[in-house]
Amino acid sequence: MAIVQILSPETIARIAAGEVVERPASVVKELVENALDAGATRVEVHLKAGGTSLIHVKDDGRGIARDDLAVLFQRHATSKISSAADLEKILSLGFRGEALYSIGAVAEVNIKSRAEGSAEAWECDVRGGVREESRPAAMAAQGTEIRVKEIFFNTPARRKFLKSDAAEAEQVLNVFLPYVLYFFDRHFILTHNGRALIDLPPAASALERAARALNLDARHLIQGEVVKPQDNISLRIVAGDINIQRPRRDLQFLFVNGRPVQSRGLLFHANDVYRLIMPDGVHPAFILFLDVAHAEVDVNIHPSKREVRIRQEARAGSILRAQLEQLLMTRGGAKEVGSGLAPEKIIFAPGQRSSLPESVPAAAPARPAVSVPLPPMEELFTAPVPAAARPSQDPLKERLLRSRWIGTFVNTYHLFEEGEALFVIDQHAAQERILFEKFRAQINAGKLEVQHLLTPVVVRLTAQERLAFDHSQEKLGLFGFEATLLDEGAIALHTSPALIAGSGPMARAAQALLGDDEGVKPDIDRLARRACRASVMAGDRMKGEEAVHQLQELMACADPFTCPHGRPVFVELKTAFFDRHFLRT
Repeated sequence: MAIVQILSPETIARIAAGEVVERPASVVKELVENALDAGATRVEVHLKAGGTSLIHVKDDGRGIARDDLAVLFQRHATSKISSAADLEKILSLGFRGEALYSIGAVAEVNIKSRAEGSAEAWECDVRGGVREESRPAAMAAQGTEIRVKEIFFNTPARRKFLKSDAAEAEQVLNVFLPYVLYFFDRHFILTHNGRALIDLPPAASALERAARALNLDARHLIQGEVVKPQDNISLRIVAGDINIQRPRRDLQFLFVNGRPVQSRGLLFHANDVYRLIMPDGVHPAFILFLDVAHAEVDVNIHPSKREVRIRQEARAGSILRAQLEQLLMTRGGAKEVGSGLAPEKIIFAPGQRSSLPESVPAAAPARPAVSVPLPPMEELFTAPVPAAARPSQDPLKERLLRSRWIGTFVNTYHLFEEGEALFVIDQHAAQERILFEKFRAQINAGKLEVQHLLTPVVVRLTAQERLAFDHSQEKLGLFGFEATLLDEGAIALHTSPALIAGSGPMARAAQALLGDDEGVKPDIDRLARRACRASVMAGDRMKGEEAVHQLQELMACADPFTCPHGRPVFVELKTAFFDRHFLRT
């Protein structure tokens, strides 16, 4: 009996659709690319319920003729390429002919279009891969409208993995923004449940569009361009200077030949250059526009078209490093430091912030720092024993507490001497551990120490963070941030955790919490790690008594030997190591 079967067209369609349509954001990406390929100067996207209920895309592009509409939902039907040779020089965003076919296989789709030069419009419906006949439609101007309803109605296994409406809307924002940034001369609109998330008319330049779309201060953006004809490479950069510091790498965009893509190598080069001017633990904002010969790029790797192979990637990385470093060193602005007023410390129980403040003794200020990764050191150190395996009277703790501070190296590593050993403590990883455990203890006890700010701290929000703020105020309040909405692009912090000092760390910690996508019942430990990492800054000089005080606080922690992210806080160098390297043995 034969067991090998030919799959049905319906099954094939659903399997193929799974590669192209992962969630509502995938649908938006494909439809926006089609609109831009059609020459649209205005693109509107309207969502309901994060796109799970409705995705409505309108454009004023060239439109679709009646004859083309008849074959539009067949697999590999495309107007972008006509032969295999065209794959060597892809000039459009889409080209595979899989998008509408895949969307129609897992959703209800209505498409209405009036082609350029045509006096009439046509529309048709597709549901679960079954297409109805085209019919006349009412449409005043040329262009295309597509309504996608009830995505994954026939694939419940995929639908149950969708997240909340707000989380899905944020994913749509993530895929929509790159096109807004690249096509700065077009009008883009994005709404969710009737509220505008993006409404940006054409801009005069990529820098102007970046400032408006990402809600950044244009004074802190710089731009430059380099052309290397001998390499067939040109590069344009719009970059934030030292004053734009993010808790995540959420404002970093790369375009290759006009296509938003990911490239770990090129993004690494850009971030590595910023290490010249920025402390660890914060991330820059930049937009890279790389153009190379089309024959040098392979975009036909995956249906999502977000991965590319660049033949001269090493050369492009070298050009990027040189140009970005020159921009930052010659045109980047100086660090701006705002003056703040001393806050008033209070204690409140979550959910009872309206009660009168209760005075408390002033705590020793936590020194800002940041976690700096330590490279593997092989035999140079003895790794600490895991906390679960150590006795309650830990001899390692006792040795550290007996040790004597002898100095600090590059404002990052404290040096402590004990007997025939040298302990090197990462002051920033240590501070993260201390803050993390204090945060967790205060929250678990139901009483978080907070400070009322005499002057509110204004935090500018990206469109994603603004969307998250609508359902994350409870999360912010859990960590002592009482915030009000100033406008569509900013919030004001009126309180913050007493453990976080400085307007910059406060803003970054709040942004880090808004960047969490796990809803309103958060994992306390994970969010505490986020807040601590965002609030601790590097490069602070600490006096000997401060270093000793930090060590004492660290040793009082439940697990003082690793930072909240699992990296070691200290290494131990023994006399034998130095003897061996100085040829004493």
